[in-house]
Amino acid sequence: MHVARVMAITEVRSVPPDIRPFVDFKAAVEDRKLSEDERVAILVIETTTSYFPVFLKDPVTMEKLESDLEKQDAKLASDSKELLSKHLRR
Repeated sequence: MHVARVMAITEVRSVPPDIRPFVDFKAAVEDRKLSEDERVAILVIETTTSYFPVFLKDPVTMEKLESDLEKQDAKLASDSKELLSKHLRR
């Protein structure tokens, strides 16, 4: 199982161009209309070239996030879980 770590918490407008397609794809899957000032946490799935965006406006629960990561064969690192718990519904 891979480890997912918070790489950044930023506004959509500040997401690097090489990572932006991951954000746009996740928004499309969630049928979410993004605004450039919306905050997003970017998780990097270690040992892969994958990124996992977590939208912080109307966030998912920690349980839902962990379930979604398991589907990607990833587990949230404890330090990242602690950081994200401040932004997600419990």
